Amino acid sequence: MIVRFWGVRGSFPSGNAETVSVGGNTTCVEVRCGDEIIIFDSGTGIINLGKSLMKEMPVRANLFFSHVHWDHIQGFPFFTPFYVPGNEFDIYGGTSLPSKSIEQVLDNQMSSPCFPIRKEVFGAKLRYHDLKAGDVVEGKNFKITLANLYHPDGTFGYRVDSGGQSLVFATDNEHAEGKLCKNLLKLCQDADLLIYDSQYTDAEYYGLEGQFSRKGWGHSTMKEGVKMAEAGNVKKLALFHHDPAHDDAFIGRIESECKQIFPNCIAAFEGLEINLDDPELPKSMFV
Repeated sequence: MIVRFWGVRGSFPSGNAETVSVGGNTTCVEVRCGDEIIIFDSGTGIINLGKSLMKEMPVRANLFFSHVHWDHIQGFPFFTPFYVPGNEFDIYGGTSLPSKSIEQVLDNQMSSPCFPIRKEVFGAKLRYHDLKAGDVVEGKNFKITLANLYHPDGTFGYRVDSGGQSLVFATDNEHAEGKLCKNLLKLCQDADLLIYDSQYTDAEYYGLEGQFSRKGWGHSTMKEGVKMAEAGNVKKLALFHHDPAHDDAFIGRIESECKQIFPNCIAAFEGLEINLDDPELPKSMFV
């Protein structure tokens, strides 16, 4: 499997001189399993992914949503391959409202007066699939298992297994103090890579050192990611879903601290590519 990061921020895009190295786009991760394409979330990072995929026409891919908060869906209407006939996409996700399908939620974001065009102008073929915890999705070269994580309005964690390799995508997950999330721990067992929500520092999350508490906001910390990786016997850890207020230098310090306790880790940045065939992670941008 090849993993590429197109958007690594949480909450909202962060574009300024102090964040340009890590990148300011919101959540989007591409996974290649042989000739099959898996995309996790359509934050603003999916816009640049779309530009790249236009060089590989026709495009056939699977788009999985962790959940439907703005920073994970806001790039959806701007994904260029959707507008081109001959492309095909299977779109998977769930919502906390039983009466709302994933298709309805995505349609709502493109409805008047919030957006000028409707999905009817899409030229590609889009097939929507509603998911629930415990479902398994299988492709020619992959198997994806999902589980509920803790986040306001709910969120899915995903495990991808392909060719004897495995990765876990676990964004927007809040840890329980003193406990490990059993659902996530099960997904993580012996995984090659864990992509983990590390949005806050301990001081920010717990309200220390003059900070206000972020408890209940649905996100986690680097140290909790390390605990999960160690408990699950995970080989590599990617710190992800960076707070938009954290500039490049700040994220570099978090990565440096993480390496002291879990050396095979990296702070995800736009353009990072991880080949799961490689025993070590690529060189950090902060080295």
